[in-house]
Order: sequence, then structure tokens, then C-alpha cells
Amino acid sequence: MSARLDMLPAAPHTRTPLSPEPAPRTPRVPVALWLLLPACALLVLGMLIPVGQVLWMSLNPPEAGVMAPGMDLTLQNYRRYFSSDFYLGVLFKTLWLSALTTLITAALGMLLALSVWRAAPRWRGVMVIAILAPLLVSIVARTYGWIVVLGDKGVLNTLLVGVGLLDEPVKIMYTPAAVLIGLVHVFLPFMVLSLLGSLDRIDPALGEAAGSLGASRWATFRHVLLPLAVPGLASGSIIVFSLAMSSYVTPALMGGSRSGVLTTFIYQQFSVTMNWHFGATLVAILLGATLLVLCAILSWAGWHTRHWNASK
Repeated sequence: MSARLDMLPAAPHTRTPLSPEPAPRTPRVPVALWLLLPACALLVLGMLIPVGQVLWMSLNPPEAGVMAPGMDLTLQNYRRYFSSDFYLGVLFKTLWLSALTTLITAALGMLLALSVWRAAPRWRGVMVIAILAPLLVSIVARTYGWIVVLGDKGVLNTLLVGVGLLDEPVKIMYTPAAVLIGLVHVFLPFMVLSLLGSLDRIDPALGEAAGSLGASRWATFRHVLLPLAVPGLASGSIIVFSLAMSSYVTPALMGGSRSGVLTTFIYQQFSVTMNWHFGATLVAILLGATLLVLCAILSWAGWHTRHWNASK
């Protein structure tokens, strides 16, 4: 049988044709990049270019009535600002008012957020709507509402004088206290929403476990809930502080000419004295101070999170 197989003619060797090489593919732009282009264009056109122009104007010599940036660069505007105790006091007052607004909204916002977080599901929606309801009203209308309440003949003074607690109305309007009340009322919903987002990611069983082990409510809040809510507290503080630093309507209406915050002086430089170059300097200083504080808040939040994770 093997001999017969050896006698069979060998099959001719057929050569398979070479397969053509694939054509080089042109690199395709990822779809995500195309989706990011509108946002990047909006960021460049709506923020980077205007802010860059304002910062450039701050380096131009002051010239009343000139609104276009020039090519002459100088630090004259910055020397004028930092050599004036008055303007430094305005910056310190703005920082102090914004920081105090942030602290008060953080304390009140934590109480409200915990109340919503622990509420029954059927009441949570109602409570959230009640917290967000002030955002549906214009900030000007809300500010004038506080003027009606806190005025010399407003609701609060009339009530206190009527019940005999005061002999005469107390001066509240056009003081830093009035500005602080208005800012806290305006920015409190932003803090509550930020804190509520962090609290919703916490397992409620953690608090129950801490209570079953003998921890008090304060100890449970301090050692369990607060460390886990630090990201929301940091984001809410960033939002409230940055908005308070740049707020103009509430300080102008409730503080009057004595408000003394940096935004009112920026408005005066741009609209009254027409000194756009020094006004741009005030904008640059306000932006720089705000960014420094925001970086400090982020650093604190990161340090606190690392320290809490290391101590677990």
C-alpha cells in the first residue's frame, strides 16, 4: 500500500497570490474631542479672552476715558493700589465679609442638609423645593425684601418697638451686618445643595452603627459624618466664597455708599470716573485674592481627607 502511494505523481505546487497590503488609515479625531470643542471655544471666547484683556489693561498707564488696551506696560496702577492703606483696607474688608458669609452659610447649610438627609422620603422633595424657592426670585427683589424687613420703619423694628423690647428703631440697614444677612440668604441654597450631594453618598447605617457602639450624636457627626462630607463642604465653600467676593447688587443696595467692598469700587472706576485701567487693576487683584483663598480651601480639603484616611 505504501509502494502504491509512492508511485502516485506529486501534486503540483500552486503559489498563492500575495494579498494586497492594507492601505494606510488616516488618524481619526476621537468623538470626545469633537464634543469638547464647543465647550472649549465658549471658554476661550467667553472667559479667557475677556479676562486676558482686562489683565493686560491693568498693566497700561491710567488714562481717563480710554477703554482699549495699549502697548505701554507699567506697574503704576499696582503701585498706587498697594501704597494706599485705604484700598488695602477695602480688600481686607471684602475678604473678611466673604469669609464670614462662607462660615455662616456652612454652619446653617450643614443643619439644613442634615435635616433633609434624615427626613422621610415623602418630605425630602418638599424640603428641597423650600430651600431652592428663593432662587426662583430675582436677587434684586430679594434684596428689596430685606430692606422692607430691616429698615428703620421695617417689619422687624416695628415689631420690636411694638412689644416694648426697644424704645427706638435700631439702625440695621446700610451696615455691614445688613450686607452679611443679605449675602447669607442669597448663597445659602448653594451650600445646602453641595452638602446634600455629599451626604447622599454616605450610608445611613454608619451613623446607626456609631450610635449602637455608644457614640453620642455630636461624636457621630464629628468623627463619621463630617469627615465624609468634607468634599461637599469644600465645594460649597468655594462656590459661596467666590460668589460673595464678586457680589455687587447686595452690598450696593443693603450697604449703600458705606458698603466699602471691592466690587463697588470697581463699578465706580469703570462707570463713574471712567478710569478703566485702574478698574482693571482692581479686577486683577480681586481675581488673584479669590484664587489664593480657593487654593487654600482645596488644600485644606485634600489634607483633611488624607489625614482621615490615614487615621482609619
